[in-house]
Amino acid sequence: MNAPKCLLALVKSAVMCYGCAMQIEVVEQSLQYTFTDSTWLKRALTHPSADQKRSTNLAYERLEYLGDAVLELVVSTELFRLFPKADEGTLTKLRSGIVSRQHLSDVCRELGWCEHLAMSPQLEKTGGRQAFSVLANTFESVIGAVMADSNYLTARKVALHLLDESIKNAYNYLEVNHKGKLLEVLQAVDGTGPEYVVTPIDPEQPAGPFHAKAMWHDMVVGEADGSNKRRAQVGAAQDALTRRVWENK
Repeated sequence: MNAPKCLLALVKSAVMCYGCAMQIEVVEQSLQYTFTDSTWLKRALTHPSADQKRSTNLAYERLEYLGDAVLELVVSTELFRLFPKADEGTLTKLRSGIVSRQHLSDVCRELGWCEHLAMSPQLEKTGGRQAFSVLANTFESVIGAVMADSNYLTARKVALHLLDESIKNAYNYLEVNHKGKLLEVLQAVDGTGPEYVVTPIDPEQPAGPFHAKAMWHDMVVGEADGSNKRRAQVGAAQDALTRRVWENK
């Protein structure tokens, strides 16, 4: 490599490293947490479509699994503490609203994390940077990254920093039954409800995460990813209710 090309390569490399460092710093500021090993945060901000070698686990899927579990426990504990008169069923519904795909994606979008996500050009062209399932997964993954980098108490502190107001106002976030609503809407059209096709995102990982398609008359009306089959189906139903492609049929 001649001197000018070598210099250009070094400049590009320096710019990329600086940009990555800036992204890490911006997200850390919103978390009010500084990573000991920033690799965890980089992984949390990497969509599977950007991980060419899936076997390397450079994307956020494993961290999403961990963050999902942390959020369930944190939110459950806080709701139990804040609403002593709420019964089990009510607490479960309140928790579902707080950790729903829609709410977590809204929080992620407000924090601006979508701007720092690494993803394939194809996914970005189709609006992946604003897809609620991608944003919700990213939120869970970042919490998982904090947990992996530190411990549960620290991850709990970060999660409460981000969701404290939502938890205190939990009754405002009662989760809509998206699958039931989609069934109701489509049956009102011609009496036929949707069917769901769920497959592992990675055939070599049959336990998930999963991709679900909501089908109606052989037409894909909604689709989404989820850490388990139920969440993928709920996400697909929510996507369908947002897109409402049957109205253009």
